[in-house]
Amino acid sequence: MRCLAALFSEGGAALEARVWLSNKRLLDVGIAALVLVTLGLAYLATLAPSITWANSGADSGDLVTAAATLGVAHPTGYPTYLLLAHLFQLLPLGDLAFRTNLLSVVAAISAALCVYTIVWKLLALPVWRVSLAAGLAALGLGLSPVFWSQAVVAEVHGLNTLFVGCILLFTLLATRCASATAGWPGRFQALIVGLALGNHVTVAFPAAVWLVAVGLRTPGLLRSRQLGRQLAWVAAGLLVYLYLPLRAAAHPPVNWGDPYNLTGFWWTVSGQLYRKLAFGLPTVFLYGRVGAWAALLVQQFGWIGLALGLVGLLYGAAGDRLFVWLTAIVALALSVFAVLYDTADSYAYMIPAYLIFAIWIGLGVSVLLEAGARRLPRAAPLIAALLAGALLWPALATIHQVDASRDNRATTYAASVLAAAPANALVVTSSDRDTFPLWYYHYALAKRRDIVVIVNPLLEFAWYRANLRAVYPTLQVPEGDDTPSVETIAASNRGLSQVCWTDPDGEQVIACAAR
Repeated sequence: MRCLAALFSEGGAALEARVWLSNKRLLDVGIAALVLVTLGLAYLATLAPSITWANSGADSGDLVTAAATLGVAHPTGYPTYLLLAHLFQLLPLGDLAFRTNLLSVVAAISAALCVYTIVWKLLALPVWRVSLAAGLAALGLGLSPVFWSQAVVAEVHGLNTLFVGCILLFTLLATRCASATAGWPGRFQALIVGLALGNHVTVAFPAAVWLVAVGLRTPGLLRSRQLGRQLAWVAAGLLVYLYLPLRAAAHPPVNWGDPYNLTGFWWTVSGQLYRKLAFGLPTVFLYGRVGAWAALLVQQFGWIGLALGLVGLLYGAAGDRLFVWLTAIVALALSVFAVLYDTADSYAYMIPAYLIFAIWIGLGVSVLLEAGARRLPRAAPLIAALLAGALLWPALATIHQVDASRDNRATTYAASVLAAAPANALVVTSSDRDTFPLWYYHYALAKRRDIVVIVNPLLEFAWYRANLRAVYPTLQVPEGDDTPSVETIAASNRGLSQVCWTDPDGEQVIACAAR
């Protein structure tokens, strides 16, 4: 029980009632509340009002629609995210997509508070310096451009970062005491890890390090048994993936991979559609990608933040060096994955690594404050103010980079297409950008039920053609192994009035040809 008490203690010291009632504790709570309010106001002011194309958020239409219809989102399916998003969609607030966007806000703020908690627990300084270092670390992450950009759109990255923060907190507990991962607290931790893997597969990196920490601190004779129990509860959390075949059997309109059987299930959860992209970056682009990785890191925290992070990594948290180096392993693994993933938006996979770097920044701030208190004790408040200004001033420029509150391009496009589409038309899309907004309006909001929406690149997949037949019972889609063309489908369905092609970037968003 000592390890569990340490979770709520100052710097891991024994829990004392006077700490909770002291002015120092009130200062700690006050700074944490300031972090929450600051990020809440920043995110709500820049939050996308609906689905969006801002901040690489084109997938928002797919995720929102899949959650609304209890369908299956693009691989790997993201069952944990979809279930939580569906709960947020029940809120009596604004647009259906706006409610889903609120999940990202809550997850992002919670992830920043995870950083606050981890830094606060790692330090053993006077409370005002601990709270300041933890607060600057949390705000440094929360106001960093890439993290902020994903906190205001419907995406899985904010929730993924929250899960990573939780797992790192579990890892810190495990490195301090084996009993922290025993009994029901340990089972709860393992269950969260399993649910986290149901949100994003990159959680496997911190999850593996967490298991290593559990194994290192468990006595040899008990190690196998303890790890077996933890893995069993992780497996219990992974049962969230049963959502995919259960919902696929109902043939929802968004049903990637149709994972009702083993073949479709594996195609979806293993991300076979994107398999060639993982570690698929051509060698010729490696140098440029590494340079972009470094430039992005500087962009998130500035040169001063970069220096503070390196100081924290090398010299911070003297009593918890094992934990610090374990976080470095996780950050390195995430960086390698992001660098070698062959898409233009793979930088989003770096967000959990930015969370780790923010923790190091908090440790670096504490090192400087402690050194300043020893050498120039009267200047400590000034040093603290200068550090706060250097870390947070760039956030003023970040607002213009990430503001999605006025982006209505996706909704305008979808509304224009549906307004212009003839009755009983076959509307053909060609990319995520034009498909997902139409899915949102057509399926989630039930607009223009007379038309048929077909995604041309997906016609090569048998699962997609089968789901089209289920979603549009009167639509005749030729069976067989050959991929039918749009013209073939149109010829097989005399009830369709016209065939229309969409172009989200053109002056004319939809062009129709009489049959």
